[in-house]
Amino acid sequence: MTEYQHTSVLKDELIALLTPQSNQNYIDLTLGGGGHSKAILEHTGPKGKVLAFEMDGRAIRAAKGNLKEYKDRLIIVNSSYINLESEVKKHKIEDIAGIVADLGLSSDQLDKADRGFSFKDHGSLDMRFDPNGQTLTASDIVIDWTEAQILKIFREYGEVKQAQRLAKGLVSWRKNLDKQKQKSIKTSMLVGAILRILNIKETSLKRFRIHPATQVFQALRIAVNDELGNLKKVLPQAYNILSPGGRLAVISFHSLEDRIVKHYFKEMSKGCICPPEIPVCRCGNKAKIRLITKKAIKPSKEEIVKNFRSRSAILRVIEKI
Repeated sequence: MTEYQHTSVLKDELIALLTPQSNQNYIDLTLGGGGHSKAILEHTGPKGKVLAFEMDGRAIRAAKGNLKEYKDRLIIVNSSYINLESEVKKHKIEDIAGIVADLGLSSDQLDKADRGFSFKDHGSLDMRFDPNGQTLTASDIVIDWTEAQILKIFREYGEVKQAQRLAKGLVSWRKNLDKQKQKSIKTSMLVGAILRILNIKETSLKRFRIHPATQVFQALRIAVNDELGNLKKVLPQAYNILSPGGRLAVISFHSLEDRIVKHYFKEMSKGCICPPEIPVCRCGNKAKIRLITKKAIKPSKEEIVKNFRSRSAILRVIEKI
């Protein structure tokens, strides 16, 4: 089995809120190493199935090993979850009792230098979730995109401080790279450029609460994988295929994702939307979902101690009416 490192976050809380029962069918939009799917499969025997989506080949190989005892009840789709409705129809999965999406990166992706997700390594600046199926890399963005395009993603996807200074500085920096280096930008090269542009010495990094490159790397990763766009596409699909009474659970890891989830859930939970001055409802609008979590669920102190990367996880759950 492929060595694959990842610890599923908020697993106990997720199961408590999804309440999986015998013979129910579920969908895992982000399989990873299979931690959440395994917890669901443990509760849905003997006939309940899980349809799981995963773009990362390493994760699929790991999950198949981790979940081999459930292979007859687990269907793995090597595809993006934006194909949710078509894949459900293709595999004829009906009566969907619940859907889970864990939007965080796996430890495997973060710790493998050749994936380019972490600014702490010296790997290629790649950041694709599916290196075989995707073409755009973070290097392509840094080398080929215009200053305006880079500035846009820095502001919108990373909420990067001094975004304009960094975008302009990187465009200037890349002009001095020879063609060979342009084709093989390393994460450490980008980090070095960011520090020079911001006039920050490595010896002074300890005074920063988060590394100055953190938000830049986040912005590049979101742009490469169209994470926010895909999230907006999948939420309505998830609602459509859920059975009445079915639940959707989303675990996000930064404010941009959580904002999209929170806004969608809020809009779908609204009843009458008539102006306050109209005494009798005329719009006929009815709530389509019920908020199971009025407030976001966050990891316990104990979980954060065991898995520090869980500290930013935010779980929200709704039920289809």
